[in-house]
Amino acid sequence: DVLGGQGPQQAFLALFQYGLFDRFPKVKVVILESGAGWIGHMLDRMDAAWTTPLGRSIPLKEKPSYYFQRQCWISADPDERALSYLVEFLGHDKFFWATDYPHDDHTLDYIKVLDMLVAPMSDRARRGILGENVARVYGV
Repeated sequence: DVLGGQGPQQAFLALFQYGLFDRFPKVKVVILESGAGWIGHMLDRMDAAWTTPLGRSIPLKEKPSYYFQRQCWISADPDERALSYLVEFLGHDKFFWATDYPHDDHTLDYIKVLDMLVAPMSDRARRGILGENVARVYGV
């Protein structure tokens, strides 16, 4: 939906709450249709909580950001202007662009906006976001 991805965010949090990543260390989690701007804050917050008594109630051997780096990827939309910072912070190999174009919640210049979004990124990050990352994760 246009206003966000509360559902996918809550489902993502539940994967940590139930210890999925330690129980299934080879599972791949791809977060789609919820934007990517929230992931940096969410991982920072989960890591901070993990070090407190509250965090000890969650059955994780490692900080949540460890599992994200090992087993998770997220799609972003071309209108996410802070994406280049997230890519630098979390890694160029963790992001895709949302490929359900054309989509009713974007303008017809979607591809042009996507090109502008990735233009300032490194060549490696640009190639990854535009297709190499998704091909690697899905094995195509």
